[in-house]
Amino acid sequence: MSLDVDKLKALTLYIIWRAGHREGFGATKLNKVLWFADARHYVMHGKPITGASYSRERHGPVPHRIAEVRDELQEAGLISVWKEPYFGAEITRFTTDSPPDISMFTADELSVADWWIKHIADEHTARSISELSHNYTWEVAGVGENIPLYAVLASRIRAPLGQELDWAKAEAERLGLL
Repeated sequence: MSLDVDKLKALTLYIIWRAGHREGFGATKLNKVLWFADARHYVMHGKPITGASYSRERHGPVPHRIAEVRDELQEAGLISVWKEPYFGAEITRFTTDSPPDISMFTADELSVADWWIKHIADEHTARSISELSHNYTWEVAGVGENIPLYAVLASRIRAPLGQELDWAKAEAERLGLL
């Protein structure tokens, strides 16, 4: 699926409208809601909500076009953006007084987004949600590299043991990999 910029803008505005006023809800949490909502919708329905591409960054997956989208929303007067100190660091915060147009979203898309907004806003700090997003999916890419959305279907499995290990070594040898 290709990026639907209008949906990315609308979902970003929706997330800010729903959670931007909450203490500690800044850029990191915004990016996490976008990532987890797109990834979960992809797993459940075979396609993401926005079609955004994500890259691996220091604090987790980040939509490639998010800075542009935030700038456009700010320039249009739809969001306010500011930085503030927060527990010895500085976070970028957002707020809006404009209820977003959600007509382009399906009920399923909004349901997935709402769950992640509530979960991340109510149950996580930026640090704890970053740790949650730093899973095997995030590790498949180097910093700055694209994280393919289908990587959410991968999981880390345990190392083979005993007969499994013997079989894996024999197969690797048979295939000329050892």
